[in-house]
This record gives sequence, structure tokens and C-alpha cells, in this order.
Amino acid sequence: MRRCHRCGEPWRDKGTPGSREDCLKCGSALHACANCRFYDAMALEWCREPMARPEKPREPDKFNICSWFVFNDPDEERFNAEKSKSARMALEQLFGSPAPVRKEIPGL
Repeated sequence: MRRCHRCGEPWRDKGTPGSREDCLKCGSALHACANCRFYDAMALEWCREPMARPEKPREPDKFNICSWFVFNDPDEERFNAEKSKSARMALEQLFGSPAPVRKEIPGL
């Protein structure tokens, strides 16, 4: 479920919030970098989408008009990770575990 980055209030609409839309509970901007799938506090200019960097505002919790904004959904990311893990396990059951990669050290 998509939520406000500040207070955690669920976003119940199906679409993306407008660039000036605020959280009904705390008043924080919803169309903000801190709510975006590409937001990463440790990344260069806190965005993992290089095409979006010129559009970013000075503060990640303020509204923006970034055309690359995708409302982050932690539940969806967790579901996709679990789905990927179960698919990998099914392939390993079919074909066995992949052989370990043997690294050769030059000069030995």
C-alpha cells in the first residue's frame, strides 16, 4: 500500500497524486521525491533515476513536478522480491543449484 512518507497515512486513490496534492492527515506533499520509487537518500542527488535529476527540487520532502515520479509501494516491492525468490527456487528444483563460480587468482 502506498503511504505518506512523513506520517504513514495510506494513499487510497488508484492514480498518482497531483504535483500539489497533500496528505490529508499531516499536510505533507505527496508528489515528492521522498514518496518516489527512485528516491534513495544515499544516491547522488537522492535519485536513482538519472533522467529525473535536472527536475528535482532542493528538498526531497517538498512537492515537485518531476515527470519520472512513481509513487513508491513498499508492499509491491516486497511481493515482487518474494515472487522472484520463489521462481528461483522452482528453477533450482528443476535444474539443481547453479555451480559455484571458481575464481582463478593470477600467479598462483
